[in-house]
Amino acid sequence: MRKVFETVVGLNPNFSFRGKQQTRIETFSDAVFALAITLLVLSSTIPETFEDLWASMRDVIPFAICVALIIVIWYQHYIFFLKYGLQDKVTILLNTILLFVLLVYVYPLKFLARFLSEIYGGIFGIIETDLSRFGEYSHQNLKLLMVNYGLGAFAIFLVFSLMYWRAYKMKSLLDLNSYEIFDTKSSIIANLLMCSVPLLSLIITLIDPWGNFRTTILSGFLYFLYVPIMIVFGRITSKKSRRLLQD
Repeated sequence: MRKVFETVVGLNPNFSFRGKQQTRIETFSDAVFALAITLLVLSSTIPETFEDLWASMRDVIPFAICVALIIVIWYQHYIFFLKYGLQDKVTILLNTILLFVLLVYVYPLKFLARFLSEIYGGIFGIIETDLSRFGEYSHQNLKLLMVNYGLGAFAIFLVFSLMYWRAYKMKSLLDLNSYEIFDTKSSIIANLLMCSVPLLSLIITLIDPWGNFRTTILSGFLYFLYVPIMIVFGRITSKKSRRLLQD
């Protein structure tokens, strides 16, 4: 039974995890992630009537979206430190930048999630929404919203790619084998692909080819590129990793 508890169940068995002992960096980071979710909760007003209560239920979907995105970022953070256990100054600096971006974009993320859920919920009849009130949002306001979100998403995945690059640069000190080096390189490329989508959306938003809401709609739909890009990349890397493990 001891061998079961000494392994990291459910994760890559071909990678030797060097950060099983939690560091103060991770403890502090976990507190910041918890604070980010707490801020999402505090951003909602406390209902005082039944009408307010039912109105507040509309925040369930935006809240769920925000929590899911924060957990995705937390999980990537957890995997990185579990793999490498780095505590050097550069890693601490990059980790600080990541946490700063996370906290800065908590409220814009909640606003965007609520905005999109109300619009699409009203369009598809999922929730009762007065779509006419969204006419108060000008194209410039929505453009600014997409710019803010694009910058945040780009910054987060760029920092992750730099963190993996730092681990790759320290491959000799970490004693990474050939498979672990390949996995680290793949993580760098994966995060660069992840930050390329918001960068493309950001460029189109700033260029604003149509000068109206069509630009905002296109820049938003570009985020659906995540699905095919990561599926194709995942298949390519899985084939290469299998060949590498067979050699």
